[in-house]
Amino acid sequence: MSQIDRTRLIGARGANIVAPASALLLLTLTVSCGDPDAPPVYIGTGGTGGSGGSIGTGGNVGTGGTVGTGGTGGMIGAGGTAGMGGVSGTGGIGGSGGSVGPCVTNALCHTCPSSSLCDTDGDCSFSGYVCVASGCETHQGAPIKQCQPSRGPSCANDDECPNPSDYDCMPVGASAERCVRVTPGCDAAAESIDCPPGFSCDNGACVDRRLPCDSYLDCPKSHVCVTTPSSSYCVRTHRTCSEDTDCGGFAAVGSFCADVDDDGVKECVGALGSQACVNNSCNGGSPVCESGAAPSSALCGDYGLCFDSSDCDTDFSCVGLWQDGRRECVPAGGTCGHVTDCPQQVCAAPRNGGPPRCQAGKEAM
Repeated sequence: MSQIDRTRLIGARGANIVAPASALLLLTLTVSCGDPDAPPVYIGTGGTGGSGGSIGTGGNVGTGGTVGTGGTGGMIGAGGTAGMGGVSGTGGIGGSGGSVGPCVTNALCHTCPSSSLCDTDGDCSFSGYVCVASGCETHQGAPIKQCQPSRGPSCANDDECPNPSDYDCMPVGASAERCVRVTPGCDAAAESIDCPPGFSCDNGACVDRRLPCDSYLDCPKSHVCVTTPSSSYCVRTHRTCSEDTDCGGFAAVGSFCADVDDDGVKECVGALGSQACVNNSCNGGSPVCESGAAPSSALCGDYGLCFDSSDCDTDFSCVGLWQDGRRECVPAGGTCGHVTDCPQQVCAAPRNGGPPRCQAGKEAM
C-alpha cells in the first residue's frame, strides 16, 4: 500500500480517533521530560493509575551450622515489581549466621564438654567430687566447669588426713575412701590433695596451671601429658599417696606409691623394671628417679625428687619448685625458683634440660 493510500485510510476512519491520540502523545511528553525525581503529572482523561506492585517476601533465616561452623545466611528477598503509580516491594531481610559451636575451644580444651557440667561442688552428684574448670569457655567468656574426683590419698579415718577440721575421709564416687577437703580454700603445703592435678594453691585458692600438650615432649621435666575426654595437658608427676591404688586413673601418674626420696612421705612414681622407682635404686651418674615418656614408667636420670643437694649430680641443686615440701634436682641458676613466679605457667626445667624457667607447654596455634 502506498503512502497516499495509508493517508486516505486514516482519514476515512473519522475524526473520533484523533483526539484521544493527541492526548496520549501529550501525556507521554509530559512524563518523559523534566526532573526525574519529581512525581509524575498526568494530563488528560481516560488513563487510570497503575496497580501497586506485590510486596517482596523476606529471605529465609539462616540455620546454625555444625559445631564450629557458621550457619548459612538467608537470601535477600527480591523487591516487588512496581505497577503504574504503584510502590516497589520491600526487599527481604538476610538470614543471620549460625552460632560457632557450643563453646570456645583452645590449645588446652580441644573438645567442648557435654557431661558432668557444674557451677559449684554442690552440683556434683557423687561424693568426693569437685567442680573444676575444663579449660573451655562459653562465647561470653565464662569458664565451663566439670565434676571430677578428688585426688587425695586413701585413708581409713579422718585422723589420717592433714587435719580433721578441714578434711573428711570419705568415699570418692564408687572408689575407696580418700582424704577430701570439705572447707573452702586450700593449703599450699597440701596443694596436691586440695587442688586437682595441674593446679597450685596460690593465696588460699586453687589456680589453674595446666599446660596444653599433644605428648610428653610438650611438657617440662617431672611432668607428663595426660588425656581426658575434653583436653590434654601436662601434670606434675609427684602427688601424695598412701597406696598403689591411689595412683591409677584419671589425671594421675605412675603406677606405684613409694617414698622416692626417703623423706618419710610417699608419692606416685613410675616403674623401674617391675618395681617402684626409688632413688636408692639409682647410682652412678644418674642418681635420681626421672619421669619417663609414659606416665607409668621411670628411669634413673638427673632430674627428679631429692632429699638434699647431695642426692643430685654435679652442678645440680635440690630446689622446692612447688609448695608441698617436695624438692627436685635441677641445674643451678634459672630465671624462676618457685611455681608462683610464673603467671598461668609452671616453674620447671625444660624438656630438653637446663635450669628452671617458666614453661607454657604446647603453644596455641
